[in-house]
Amino acid sequence: MIPSITGQKSDVSDKLRGFLGKERVQKQKDITPYLTLHNQASAQYFFQAESKNDLINAVKASRALGLSLLIMGGGSNLVVFRKDLTGLVVRNQFINKQVLVEDKTHVELSVSSGYPVTRLVLETVVCGWEGFEYHLGLPGTVGGALYMNSKWTKPVSYFGDQLLRAEIINLQGKIRQVDRSYFRFAYDYSFLQKTKELVLEAIFCLKKIDPFVLKKRSEEAAQYRKQTQPMGVATCGCFFKNISEIDRLRLGLATTSAGYLIDKAGLKGKVVGDFMVSPKHANFIINRGQGKSKDLLLLLQEIKSRVKEKYQVDLQEEVIIV
Repeated sequence: MIPSITGQKSDVSDKLRGFLGKERVQKQKDITPYLTLHNQASAQYFFQAESKNDLINAVKASRALGLSLLIMGGGSNLVVFRKDLTGLVVRNQFINKQVLVEDKTHVELSVSSGYPVTRLVLETVVCGWEGFEYHLGLPGTVGGALYMNSKWTKPVSYFGDQLLRAEIINLQGKIRQVDRSYFRFAYDYSFLQKTKELVLEAIFCLKKIDPFVLKKRSEEAAQYRKQTQPMGVATCGCFFKNISEIDRLRLGLATTSAGYLIDKAGLKGKVVGDFMVSPKHANFIINRGQGKSKDLLLLLQEIKSRVKEKYQVDLQEEVIIV
């Protein structure tokens, strides 16, 4: 239960601990290890949510105390430019999975928002449950994958394709059930990006097929990822959205790939400070060590400027920028 703060004389941190637990709120927490780009940042207040109630209480606490709120999943697809983040940063470690309905051909599976995608892929592949196999190697969580509408392109597979419904919470603390249509999924988009609502749990309908088929698909996807993307380095995934089909046709290009445009603009391997455009895939930016925000900004400005000059296209970030 959320405690009342009326008449309290304690500071914000004490009040926050009253909401979330005395030993569970940390001040000035270094969150660099939780960011896949490894850009240096610290949180004024940090809380690790390990249950649905933890997430709900964090939302309600931030609202009651007037704190800004940032929910982190796997820390991928997230770029933090501010070294010191004010407000409450929540790392979503709510990890739970449950079969709701099962028959001979399908299974309905409830999955928590903090569930790691790659772990989910491996587990459903073994069971012969079709739907997630092409996302092996995705570093994020289920909540983030739905929020961003994560995709795999060979063949095209969106993470939300099998979604039936979800339980979500808005920033005012209101919880409700919505069906798949509410998300208004599109390329790199869900409606949650506009409403800023958070997924608590999601229910998927997965078809049962031969596990061997799913294992082969997942391995092929993972192998293609290894061949075409930088692995084992600090990166936040594809940085920019691909261009539109209209722009592709206007430019007479064979692809909509933003990486292709960056490459042809002569920026593969471009270095500013400790940040570098990947020599393997130009839509990936690598932190080679102690990358500074100012250097990343300069690199992004040059990428956008060079692509704009060559193709008259304004690249749009795919990642969430804080």
